[in-house]
Amino acid sequence: MKNIEKTEKKVKKIQKIDDSNFNFKKSLGQNFLFDTNLLKAIVSDGEVTKDDLVIEIGAGAGSLTRQLSIVAKKVISFEVDKSLIPTLNDLAGERKNIEFHFSDFMECDIDNLFEGKAKIVANIPYYITTPIVFKLLDHIEKFDSILLLVQKEVAVRFASKCDSKDYGITSVILQSIFDVSIPRIVKKECFTPQPKVDSALCKLRPHNRYNIKNFEGFKKFVHLAFSMRRKTFVNNLKTEYSKEIIYSILDELGYSQMVRPEQIGVDNFIKIFNILEKIDKNH
Repeated sequence: MKNIEKTEKKVKKIQKIDDSNFNFKKSLGQNFLFDTNLLKAIVSDGEVTKDDLVIEIGAGAGSLTRQLSIVAKKVISFEVDKSLIPTLNDLAGERKNIEFHFSDFMECDIDNLFEGKAKIVANIPYYITTPIVFKLLDHIEKFDSILLLVQKEVAVRFASKCDSKDYGITSVILQSIFDVSIPRIVKKECFTPQPKVDSALCKLRPHNRYNIKNFEGFKKFVHLAFSMRRKTFVNNLKTEYSKEIIYSILDELGYSQMVRPEQIGVDNFIKIFNILEKIDKNH
């Protein structure tokens, strides 16, 4: 009987964050998930196995952390809200394969955080989605896969193809090194407190089909190409490259001289960049 009471107290303590009196911090973009079936589905979408090290960004109430720890070999979880320390430490005491870092993930040294490779599974704050993604982008060799719960419109932008209004800088850069997919839509009603918009799971799986040698240069090239969406591809690039050369490349690839950047697919973005890189090196 004592053991049962002890367990019930521990569960209540860990779940106390779900109380309506909890002071959710809007400044930290706190929107928590408590539906166990949904949390298990997210872990499944992340393809987490007993051999995996999983990095979680934003532990929140620890609900997803718990489900990850049940399946994964180890979970390293980051949380900046110090008021959550008692709750999360209780969880760490119960689940020995969880390591909490009460610090900002954006300031961590990924290269020295763990050895080998890891998977990312995280419900991240909306306001910091892009900085997190680009930090992970700089350490792509450290991750087998990345699964992020983000605003639906952001996930759509990440995964969109050319000729779509959502296709842009981030779409091209991410898809040049990741296979991007949206395995699940998560309705706003699933969160506490409820946000104004729906969310989506966005999966990023690294690939090396393009083998881009100068990735920093490519990112700058893409930014320049989309610098003014109402302008043509050529007019956006003419400050750095010869119009005649770009016209020649576009003609070779079957594009009109008036083509806009959102009409050019990732494959051809990379082809154009590689050709221009070779020309620059030869001059």
